[in-house]
Amino acid sequence: MTESQQYWNPAVEGLPLEELKRIQLQRLMTQIRYVYDNSPHFFRKKLEAVGAKPDDIRSWDDFRNLPICRTKEEDRVAQEESMAMFGHPYGTYLCAPLDQVKHVFCTSGTSGLPTFYTFTEADMRLNDESWARSWWRAGIRPGDTVLQGFGLSMWSAGVPVVRALANMGCRPIAAGAEGGVERMLMFANLTRPRALLGTPSLAELIIERCPGVLGKPASELGIEIIVAAGSPGAGIPGVRQKIEEGFGGAKIFDSSQGCWGLANVSCDSAEYHGLHVISEDNCIWYDIVDPETKKPVAIEDGAVGEGVITSFVHQAAPAFRYSFGDLLQVFTSPCPGCGFTGHRFKIIGRVDDMLNVRGIKVYPMGIKNVVATFIPRVTGDMRVVLDQPGPKVDPPLKVKIEHSEGLQGPALAVLKSDLEDRLRGLLKVRCDVMLVSPGSLERSTLKGKLVEKTYERN
Repeated sequence: MTESQQYWNPAVEGLPLEELKRIQLQRLMTQIRYVYDNSPHFFRKKLEAVGAKPDDIRSWDDFRNLPICRTKEEDRVAQEESMAMFGHPYGTYLCAPLDQVKHVFCTSGTSGLPTFYTFTEADMRLNDESWARSWWRAGIRPGDTVLQGFGLSMWSAGVPVVRALANMGCRPIAAGAEGGVERMLMFANLTRPRALLGTPSLAELIIERCPGVLGKPASELGIEIIVAAGSPGAGIPGVRQKIEEGFGGAKIFDSSQGCWGLANVSCDSAEYHGLHVISEDNCIWYDIVDPETKKPVAIEDGAVGEGVITSFVHQAAPAFRYSFGDLLQVFTSPCPGCGFTGHRFKIIGRVDDMLNVRGIKVYPMGIKNVVATFIPRVTGDMRVVLDQPGPKVDPPLKVKIEHSEGLQGPALAVLKSDLEDRLRGLLKVRCDVMLVSPGSLERSTLKGKLVEKTYERN
């Protein structure tokens, strides 16, 4: 692969490590001063609370010893405060003047009011660049028709992705998850996209519904590349195989990025080796801390910790020591699949999804990883069922798992036993597997759910 084929921006993405570190530290020092001077009611208060000022932060280690500054809960409080103080919901962490905020997006708001994310025009150009870097690595090129299957309604992977595709020179088909899978299949059949962007659950749903809607399998849609994000699946071997085979040999790439200049994407190796960090000049997520103490964890090969995001150049509302609550495993050795020498990481699960089963820590994503190894005897869809709030759970841990079509009688009994044995053997936790019929668990074109909280129905 030549340099021009490997990188969207070869002048930056191919920098030597020492030069990259120099740029990171230089930009970080500028960003610390920027957030301190322009956010007196949030970032400055956070730093002053621990007796820190911008001039005190002179090294990467100094920075890593600062406390977590932003979390989703902190964001909600900051939004309420900004409504009271300034009459807008964009948070006291907003650093740019309001008249320079040109774009506003938000979370889905599934846990209450949405959290808003703001962008200046320069921030959006950075966003365009970040997406383009990942798509280029996945093989998408200017002139390609790309089916945009992420949710369009206010979400950061919606309208911004359509804009980024157009600015890259692609032809976005903005179907959007809200339109439903039938409408999306109609667009795919008419426009013959080369690539699909969406959640892994959307890709699985297209495979499932395509024969009934179009009278042909998804393998005949002509989709060659799938870039997935938003939920686990693209990094799970069984799910990857199911999606790639269902689309007739298309290559699926895992991705996690968007806001603040993040760009992380997997390589096309047959084996999954994690998300490759290709935006270290602009933003990082692999800065990990202990989930309980919040103290920095050494960034070394195989280290596990809670990921902390920091943007080096964002203007409107920077991610500055921002924890989303995701547990990461970081890799510093070259990628065994493609030779990539930068940082890589795998998302293990959500810190707040962690379950404690008699002292054993279990993550729903870890259970899904095990269940996926049973495809095609199972569909791959599953739910951890909680009768009461966690994290403490008395064994056995209840898990609903969809079996495949055609399995019945003795075959189901064998499958249940095999699943329970495998889960106990690998996770060291006793599980009660409840096999349910294929298609009985709720499907979504958006993020797939891994936990069913029955206690919330009471």
